[in-house]
Amino acid sequence: MTQFYFLALAFCWGSAFLATKNIVTEVDPYYGALSRVFFGLLFFIILFIVRRKSIKIPLKEIWKPWVLSSLLISLPFMLMFWGQQHIPSGVAGIFNGTVPIWAFVMGAAFLKGVDSFTWRRAGGVLIGVGGILCIMLPKVHFSGQMSEFYGCLALVGMAISYAAGNVATKHLMVDHNTISIEGNIFHQYVFSAVILAIISVCFGTMPSAETLTQPKVLGSMIYVGVFSSAIAFLLLLELIRRLGALRASAVTYLVPIVALILDFGSTGRIPAGNEFFGVFLIFISLLMIQKPIKK
Repeated sequence: MTQFYFLALAFCWGSAFLATKNIVTEVDPYYGALSRVFFGLLFFIILFIVRRKSIKIPLKEIWKPWVLSSLLISLPFMLMFWGQQHIPSGVAGIFNGTVPIWAFVMGAAFLKGVDSFTWRRAGGVLIGVGGILCIMLPKVHFSGQMSEFYGCLALVGMAISYAAGNVATKHLMVDHNTISIEGNIFHQYVFSAVILAIISVCFGTMPSAETLTQPKVLGSMIYVGVFSSAIAFLLLLELIRRLGALRASAVTYLVPIVALILDFGSTGRIPAGNEFFGVFLIFISLLMIQKPIKK
């Protein structure tokens, strides 16, 4: 059963990029990000009502889920949806695979006793950055269209935001936890829904009812909100309970592969040589960073 949870989580996360691509081809990216939060929140409301879970948290602690929601939901979702207007879903999945690289750098810098730099790990970070540049630099066209490069830059920002959120979660919700999981989840989603609704109204273009009711668009919105967000989070919690955080994080290796396979199945796109080489360097980087230090 553990292997099933592992593969299911890899598929839920890896397929998010194809579903997002289906949405942003028809819907404004801000409203697309809002739809992901809306359906995720709706799922958790129903789940908590059925399970009769309390979502109350102390008023003095309300800032914690607000901070985490900004780093784990609002900002990365906006960057993901905006960036995928300009780049293929498979490439977006590759950048998602760099989250552990940025998380290690931030953890080593801000969380004492969790991670530490060694020559091997520092080399791993540099190799990972090299892999990212292999993918991004060929998209730089100083005398032409730069949208692909900006899309890649947005997805790198998404990965950095996720990493910062993971580090903040470790500090706020693990080392100094005073809030229930249910309360944390609910208030993160509510805060993100409010923020994204305001941003969508101010800067986005409201999609028509005809667009929102297209089966492909609506199905992708429900899928990415319920499966790629809410159910994926529950799968992650179960894997951490069964395997521990370090072993559960190995799912990161499969997410780009799932995204690339689904991109090929949907569009027939084969990654360019620089993208294959970039993925290879990123995988080497993850191995060098995540390998335990011998004591």
